[in-house]
Amino acid sequence: MSNLEYYLHGPIDSIAQGRIWGLKSVVLAVLLLIAPVNGWALSTEEGKHLLLRAGFGAQPALLHQISKMKRSQAVNYLLSQHPSFAVVPSCVNNKLLDRQARRKLSADQRKAYRRSLGKCNREFRDWYLEQLIADKAVLANQMGLFWHNHFTSSLRKVKASQLMYQQHLSIEKNALGSFAKLLKAMVNDPAMLVYLDNVNNSKAKPNENLGRELLELFTLGEGNYSEADVLAASKALTGLGLNSNYQSQVRSKLHDSSAKTIFSDTTIRSADDLVTALLAHPQTALHITRSIWQHFVSEIDEEQVTQLAKVFATQWDIEQLVHGILNSDQFWQDSGKMIKSPVELVVGSIKIFQGITIPTKRLTKMLKEMGQILFSPPNVKGWPKDRDWVDTNKFIVRSHLMDQLARAISSNMAVIGAPYCSSEKIASLAAISIPSSGQDMETNDNMANSCQQQLTQLVTDPIWQLK
Repeated sequence: MSNLEYYLHGPIDSIAQGRIWGLKSVVLAVLLLIAPVNGWALSTEEGKHLLLRAGFGAQPALLHQISKMKRSQAVNYLLSQHPSFAVVPSCVNNKLLDRQARRKLSADQRKAYRRSLGKCNREFRDWYLEQLIADKAVLANQMGLFWHNHFTSSLRKVKASQLMYQQHLSIEKNALGSFAKLLKAMVNDPAMLVYLDNVNNSKAKPNENLGRELLELFTLGEGNYSEADVLAASKALTGLGLNSNYQSQVRSKLHDSSAKTIFSDTTIRSADDLVTALLAHPQTALHITRSIWQHFVSEIDEEQVTQLAKVFATQWDIEQLVHGILNSDQFWQDSGKMIKSPVELVVGSIKIFQGITIPTKRLTKMLKEMGQILFSPPNVKGWPKDRDWVDTNKFIVRSHLMDQLARAISSNMAVIGAPYCSSEKIASLAAISIPSSGQDMETNDNMANSCQQQLTQLVTDPIWQLK
């Protein structure tokens, strides 16, 4: 609380009460007269920071749009934007052949079928990248990526974009909604059941993959469960697999319906019971809150995380949790201390410089070279985070790719230049301003060349990779 806020709203001495209440009216009247309409609005630096973390970069139009808002209003505005759910490639809606139908295929037909699945998977990845670039719901899309990296599944193992698309829709629907609903959806998700081998989890031969990762990565976090808990969770998940239409189904003959004890004193029998037990465990709210905090803030504040987790556990409202994190003092004091992921680097650059024409397949290749393939994290722990994205080799690859971006900017200056060609606007694009070249573009005789030089200098500087 500032001195002025304390003076206006803090404890009042009983003797001076009458004088202070009178003075309050005068002070407030004067403040309203002398303060600009947006006196508490975001500064350019604050708006830039918010969009670098909660979006994919400081797009000039969006930065201008939130510039008249207070911090909380800007956060609310980003939270209010919903993804467009663009139409997927037609192949994603094709019906998958069941096991019986696949057995009837000849060897050549099976090869052709597998090739068609692989081709569709590539089209599906390209579609998602194009969606991230074109869609305006930047915070919802950030959270969608977060959950894809939390509830990991991979096309490399699942192989069918039809199943991954179902999972993607569940994530998009609940990315800023109810964690309780999202958790239940992921436990019963066909792609997840394939990825973590729960289709092979039976009463006679329990498979612990989904049960273990559910506890270790998806809810409680490492060190907050026992091996007995893993076994109980896995037995509760027995029989949960896919029917002939690739929808999740509990196969009763394979399910262990006996009473299992988890967390020492909780009895569970089914997957639904397990989800209920996980949501009742205090470590779940802490683990999820800490994970989302680390997505937006470079350093953990355990006191803040604990306070936010207590509120989160009452309703499991993800939007409310994100709102609390983005309105924390720690968030607003954290500018330029995190590393952009490859997706943030590529998507953010294209969203900012909208006149750039780089084919989607080339952008997908760039992501792959930097180590991030959409819908295919390297393992169940997901893609790297923050500083883990950069080592000597990865930095060299990133630098080469940013050189390509610089060339694309140079080639398209006639289209993209106008919104950026001032020192102030260029400074608003990166987390930290790079040293000035000393040229004033407003008075430079060769303004276009100067703008081009400064933009290419900006995107090839390591600072461009910060957020």
